[in-house]
Amino acid sequence: MVAKKKPAKRPVKPSKISPQINKRELVSIHQVSKIAMVYWIGGCLMVVSVIFPILFKVLDMITASELVSSILNVLAYIGIVCLFVALIELTINHKLSLIKTRNFWYILAMGSILIINYFAIFPVIARIRKQLSLVAHQIISVQSNMFDFWHSLSAITFVIGCILGVLYLIEM
Repeated sequence: MVAKKKPAKRPVKPSKISPQINKRELVSIHQVSKIAMVYWIGGCLMVVSVIFPILFKVLDMITASELVSSILNVLAYIGIVCLFVALIELTINHKLSLIKTRNFWYILAMGSILIINYFAIFPVIARIRKQLSLVAHQIISVQSNMFDFWHSLSAITFVIGCILGVLYLIEM
């Protein structure tokens, strides 16, 4: 008796499977998180390095500082949303080992800096700026040192947040 050979099964073509996988990959939380963080960090770096210097060069100090304040408010809200998306992505990908990742600590540090800068330092700067504009000639000699300190502290924390964001993006 001669054994009958079973016909070989045809392998499934990868092209039939890959479109379904690719469709899922286009909307992954990892990609959304990466896009959000690049959008926020890139926006922060662009604003600090290009837009703010131009505003203070072209406009008077009061108008420029009002525009800068408005831009920083928008950037703060964008940052909070982007950090929240990044935290969701990390939680999904790392579950219980979340605390062991560097990205978690970058997000935590950036979020802390953002919240402290926005809710603690910005209001002090706004109050001092308002005092300076109301009675500029009388208070300027006394308050300018205080304004410079808070403004410098805010700028330093902003730059540290940007550096942490770049490190986070490199780690991704």
